[in-house]
Amino acid sequence: MKSSRVIIIEDDKALREGLTDWLAQEYEVSSYESAEDFLGVINDFEFEDGVPTCILLDFQMPGMTGVDLQTNLALTSIECPIIFMSGNAQQADIIDAWRGGAMDFLLKPFSGIQVSEALKALFIKNQKLKLGRPPAIAGDVLINIPISQREAEVLLLLGSGHRQSEVAEMLNITLRTVKMHRSNLKNKLGLNTIVELTRYCDEHRLSIEKVVKN
Repeated sequence: MKSSRVIIIEDDKALREGLTDWLAQEYEVSSYESAEDFLGVINDFEFEDGVPTCILLDFQMPGMTGVDLQTNLALTSIECPIIFMSGNAQQADIIDAWRGGAMDFLLKPFSGIQVSEALKALFIKNQKLKLGRPPAIAGDVLINIPISQREAEVLLLLGSGHRQSEVAEMLNITLRTVKMHRSNLKNKLGLNTIVELTRYCDEHRLSIEKVVKN
C-alpha cells in the first residue's frame, strides 16, 4: 500500500492522464475532470484516515473553479493541502489562493519532476508538523534579513499583491529598477516564485518592516 494519496482535478484530459501515470508510480492517485465530479464522490474519501493527502487542483475550469472548490472544502471543514495548477493566473490570483490556504502554485507548462518535487516538499512539511514541530508564526521572531531598505519596500509591496508596475509607481521609481530589486531578492533570499515571496512576507513581515524603518 502506498503511503500517500494525491487527488488530481484537471479538465485537460491529456494533462490529467499524464499526471496520473507519472504519480501513480509513487502515490495512490485518483483523478477527476471537474470540481463537481470530485464533490460527487467526496464522501468516499476518509480524509482523517491518517494517509497524507494532497489535491492537485486546476485553477480555472468550466463550472466550479479551483478557488470555488477551495472555499467549499474550507466551509465543510475538510482540511486537505492544495497545490494549484494554472497557465494564465495573475499575480493577485496566486496570492489570493495562497492566502486561502494553498500550499503551492505550479505554473503550466511544468514537468513531472517539478510536480514530484512540490509534492515531496509538501509531504515532508506535513510529516514534520505531525511529529510536533510547530509552524513558524508570522513575524513572531525577528531575524536578520540581508537586503537593503529599498529591497525591503519592494518585497513588502510585491508580497501584498501589487504588480511590478504598481510598485514602481508607488515608490516613484522606474519599472526597470523594480525588476532589478526583484532579481536581487531572488538571488539573496532564494524567492523564485510569487508564492515563495508571499509566504516569506507573511512569515517575516516584522523583520522586513524593521529593515524599511532603519
